[in-house]
Amino acid sequence: MIQIGIFTTYDPVPDHVLEKARLVALKLVEKKCVVITGGNGGVMKVIAEEVHRRGGIIVGILSYELEKASVDSYLHNPYNTVEIRTGLTYSARSALVARSSDAAIVIGGGVGTLTEVCMAYNMGVPIVVLEGTGMVADKLRKMFPTGYLDHRENVKLYFTADPIEAVEIAYQFAVKRCKKASLF
Repeated sequence: MIQIGIFTTYDPVPDHVLEKARLVALKLVEKKCVVITGGNGGVMKVIAEEVHRRGGIIVGILSYELEKASVDSYLHNPYNTVEIRTGLTYSARSALVARSSDAAIVIGGGVGTLTEVCMAYNMGVPIVVLEGTGMVADKLRKMFPTGYLDHRENVKLYFTADPIEAVEIAYQFAVKRCKKASLF
């Protein structure tokens, strides 16, 4: 199965960002993708709820801090189909989120999202940035106008403001990446 990572935030975001996130989740379920997140609350919880509601599979890769979060915490996410308790810090856990993704979609995000983008880039994981979702997602094009994070040009960042197009691009790159991997 194709696994698409969502690099995003647990911080509050405007309603229009949540609507884009729900549409991304819906389209990923329609494509029968496994959705990978950091398992937190916030946008990750919204994505997880939509995937869960639609009968899809959502994998939350939890940091040590999240493992201890009470059900009353805004970080708690009851919608994960599978929870992987890593025992790792947020930053260390991000490596597993990136590595588990055949492609990734960036929605909003802070420094944790930027960490995941850098890790995925280093690993050659294709990255689609959903512009118009604020925070890091809306800064990446300015930060990396060529679409590459450095001179190695591991993978190019792709930018779109359309959630449906973001899913389609990520899915196509993931399929290509999986086919390439199966040749070895």
